[in-house]
Amino acid sequence: MTSPEPFLRWAGGKRQLVPVLLPAFPKDFDLSKNRFFEPFVGGGAVSFALASDPASADLVATKRKTGRPLVLNDVNGDLINTYRVIQNDVDELIKLLAKLEKDTSKAAYYKARDRVPEDPIKQAARTIFLNKLSFNGLHRVRGDGKFNVPYGQVAKSSIYSGSVLRACSAWLRHAELRSGNYTAAVSDAVAGDVVYLDPPYIPLSVTASFSKYAKDDFKELDQWALRGVIDGLVSRGVRVLFSNSNTELTRLIFGKSLTLYAVSAQRSVGASSASRIKVEEVLGISYSPTETRDPKSLKSLQKLTTKAKS
Repeated sequence: MTSPEPFLRWAGGKRQLVPVLLPAFPKDFDLSKNRFFEPFVGGGAVSFALASDPASADLVATKRKTGRPLVLNDVNGDLINTYRVIQNDVDELIKLLAKLEKDTSKAAYYKARDRVPEDPIKQAARTIFLNKLSFNGLHRVRGDGKFNVPYGQVAKSSIYSGSVLRACSAWLRHAELRSGNYTAAVSDAVAGDVVYLDPPYIPLSVTASFSKYAKDDFKELDQWALRGVIDGLVSRGVRVLFSNSNTELTRLIFGKSLTLYAVSAQRSVGASSASRIKVEEVLGISYSPTETRDPKSLKSLQKLTTKAKS
């Protein structure tokens, strides 16, 4: 049986960090009792990994008093529309993708990029089509919100897997999908819930980031505001996991609210697809390492300290 997995190429996706993130979950986390919030869902690697995780072993909708256990949000409306279509109309989506897959040429790409259909299912098919054929799988928009990533060199003409999309559809039946500001998306998290925050990263250097994921950039002031949101969540008993780049600014902003560890990830740090190197990221948790599923896994990571600005 096919397991759900990310159906998009996603810059900054967490698929490779899942083996580090899942052991850091609270050991008593249970999706039949608690909710999992991912307000910067992106490619959804962590949410999809939970499908085969022990936390979902007893997940039965009738056991829950209210709501669905997964709360997935993103400010990218096209992305959330795609999740909704996979959740509710996956077979129709697959039919459209089969037609689009017949021509993955550069000309077909730019034709699709220039035309935004009104039908939600066609919009979702376009999103997947552009994502699979775009340069480095980037999602970048202009100030007016129009997608502007150039065509990329693709090794395979296939743009989807029907079995994966159907597996994702089955898992997303447990999800409430939201589209908007991350603050609103986590406003109803309660004690015992887990919130995984994976915001746009603080750049490793002046030239290391790309703009714009959405119409508005996520700037330094937004990172400080995010720390305030974290403090509010923790104050009401919500457990927080966090990812970001390992920079002095990251440690300064978040080091007093979370316990931070350095983790290694393969990332592209330049415009070229050849510029993929190992970089250090930060894993943060709001609770004691002894409360995690596997405290030994955290002990194997470098614990980071906060250095005050000079």
